[in-house]
Amino acid sequence: MFGLYPYAGPVELLPVGSSLLYACTLVILRRGMQGGTPIAALLTVNTVVAIGGLAAALVRGTLFTTAVAPLLWFVVIGFFGQGIGTITHYIGIERMGVSRSTPIQSATPIWGVLMAVLILGESPSAMTIMGTAGIVGGVMLLAVPEERVAGTLRDWLRGAVIFPVISSVVYAIVPVFAKLAYAHQNTPMLGLGVAFAAGSLMMLAGKKFAPGGGRIQAEGWSFRLFLVAGFLNLFGAILYWSALVIGDVSVILPISRLYPLFVVILSALFLGKLERITARLVLAAGLIVAGGVLVTAFG
Repeated sequence: MFGLYPYAGPVELLPVGSSLLYACTLVILRRGMQGGTPIAALLTVNTVVAIGGLAAALVRGTLFTTAVAPLLWFVVIGFFGQGIGTITHYIGIERMGVSRSTPIQSATPIWGVLMAVLILGESPSAMTIMGTAGIVGGVMLLAVPEERVAGTLRDWLRGAVIFPVISSVVYAIVPVFAKLAYAHQNTPMLGLGVAFAAGSLMMLAGKKFAPGGGRIQAEGWSFRLFLVAGFLNLFGAILYWSALVIGDVSVILPISRLYPLFVVILSALFLGKLERITARLVLAAGLIVAGGVLVTAFG
């Protein structure tokens, strides 16, 4: 048994479900941020996931029986992934829009596969390398500004793309460090609870650098949307962290980053007035998703 339940199906289904839930989370947060600040959205989501994970660990009896080593790994994951990674991710969403920032941020498999090779000793196949190339191609396509974007390419890159790129590198640390923690003890629910709690503390410590100036403010309807997004993210995190118990990082991570396709579809359906979906954006998301499929199916 792992996570909250026994699972006998293909492990690849878990990160697919996680990516779909995360795409829904992003779209709901984008809508909710019309009446609330980004830091309020992030803290709400992190708090819901942290409480949910710790509660699940309490039910399973692992909350007070964990070893010190995995606990420290989970704290480090929280500071980097749920702290720095999340803040830079949502700065990118605020400045670029969810449908453009998210595919760039999804370059995480590039760094994740590299770290898995160097730290965990995994051996990527030729198809994994080809899939990674597809992801890079999609990111490069998105990184070129539209003609309507004011300023030089250098200014545009400095002002927006750098944030989802940083986020993509930092998020790659999460599954690798989770594997190192699981080598001591398989406690995914405790892991996500501690990591998201540590991430919340990191956000509060650096909230002045967060989008919106660090103001924690939300109208009632926005806060309700943030709560919905938090529960969706909780279920997505359960699937993702559980998948890491039994799957390889080089397989789980790329599949979990297939959500750009879901984001593009959901943005077109529900964020028509907030997001501009272009043919190039769809092509770029398609390249990234195709790269993830290659890594998944033939890696």
